Amino acid sequence: MGEFWSNEARCHSRTIALFLMLNLAAGCASPPPLDPMKYRLADTGSGWEVAGADRVLEDLAPRYPDFFEVVLDRSHSEDPPTGDLRDDLEKQPVDRSNYDALNAIAIGYYEMNHRGELARESGDVAFISAGFRAAKLVAVPWRAYMEIEDLALRTAIVEFFEDVATGEKQDSARTMGRLAKIVESLEPKEDDLALRTRLEQLTERLFASIPPLPSAQ
Repeated sequence: MGEFWSNEARCHSRTIALFLMLNLAAGCASPPPLDPMKYRLADTGSGWEVAGADRVLEDLAPRYPDFFEVVLDRSHSEDPPTGDLRDDLEKQPVDRSNYDALNAIAIGYYEMNHRGELARESGDVAFISAGFRAAKLVAVPWRAYMEIEDLALRTAIVEFFEDVATGEKQDSARTMGRLAKIVESLEPKEDDLALRTRLEQLTERLFASIPPLPSAQ
């Protein structure tokens, strides 16, 4: 009987040791980078520079140096240059560069929102210009949506708008209502039923985020 329990205990110990080794290996292994042919910032919580092990900003900054210089250096007060982004986002046939442009625009949009909220909190009227610049950035994927035929890329653009609508990204909750009419204008141009339904639901959510006007006294 003693030998039986001894063998069972050794087996149990080996099982525990194997379990711990597998979990340790899983914890040390880096998760694979996100698919570059998609909107990479979805479901990343409040951040917009990284998505897990996927170094989004680090990956895109060398591709659009002039854009990110203006977006990330808060001493700049001019509009971020979007010509290369627009050309890449509307490129045919669609490849990774289209998605790189979309993710770069998204990072710029979130950063401009963040800059505007910092200015608002400090009483600086620069929050107004930051809001205008964020809106101009959104005009790039809005135009591309109407120009491109690729369903996967249009879906990725909707995912970006949906990401804004969650209000989870840092300082984006206050500005999500800005997109309501932009998204609504895309609905009649979408022939895909599933995607049009998502646009309709997104429009409702964005309009619901707009605070009511003060009641007249």
